[in-house]
Amino acid sequence: MTAQDRPIVTLLTDFGEGSYVASVKGVLLSITRSIQIVDITHSLMMGDVGPAGYVLSNTSRYFPPGTIHLAVVDPGVGMDRLPLILRADGHYYVGPDNGLFGEVLRTAVEVNAFHVREEKWLAQRISPTFHGRDLFAPVAARLAGGADPGDLGDEIAPADLIPSPIPTPVRTRDDLTGQIVWADSFGNLMTNLTEKMVEEWCGENTYQVVLGWERIRNRIRTFQDTSKGSLAFLFGSWNTLEVVVSEGSAATRLGVSIGEPVRLERVVAG
Repeated sequence: MTAQDRPIVTLLTDFGEGSYVASVKGVLLSITRSIQIVDITHSLMMGDVGPAGYVLSNTSRYFPPGTIHLAVVDPGVGMDRLPLILRADGHYYVGPDNGLFGEVLRTAVEVNAFHVREEKWLAQRISPTFHGRDLFAPVAARLAGGADPGDLGDEIAPADLIPSPIPTPVRTRDDLTGQIVWADSFGNLMTNLTEKMVEEWCGENTYQVVLGWERIRNRIRTFQDTSKGSLAFLFGSWNTLEVVVSEGSAATRLGVSIGEPVRLERVVAG
């Protein structure tokens, strides 16, 4: 079996450094040895489901169909939330039904959802504090080994799943309001305002970005299209509006947090 033939399992967690990620990988490999494991990130903010779902949605789309995305950001671990398999547009997602997959659900066309049942193929003892290792990893491994989601759980209506905690942007004639949903490792502040959304709202009209006390009119195409240290905005690699500082960190410069409102205002000439 070549590397191209081996199923891909991605991992996205808020576990950080340490042994937890290794434990999950150990379970995956113990059940299904012939897999490729790809780490998306483990440095997400602890328990912050919205940004995690945003990163998952915007990263998972670049993997081939059939990829299994094991995602565990689970502040309610051990509590009353469903363990879930989601089949969306040819990809599989395994994790808790707590809004983590809400951003995937926003854009997916074909979706099936399954409530995982605790059967004999799960860990003999499921820790109430480590479902990533004892519940979700065995499910992902069985899927990678060729199991059908219907064999691992009961199908449920996607409409009943918990939505993303990131609110839908609000549009009026004169403004469009979203929020900061992620700050990348460079300090670029990413929003949930897509380029298509902005174009449909404003067309060819001029607008400015209002974030905190700042009003930003400097729209650029690349990071070098403005002078060093300048505050600007652009549409980044995920086709969403980002507030940036050329050769610097907008997150440090502005000191804003995830969830901060971002408002686009029409600029009236005169």
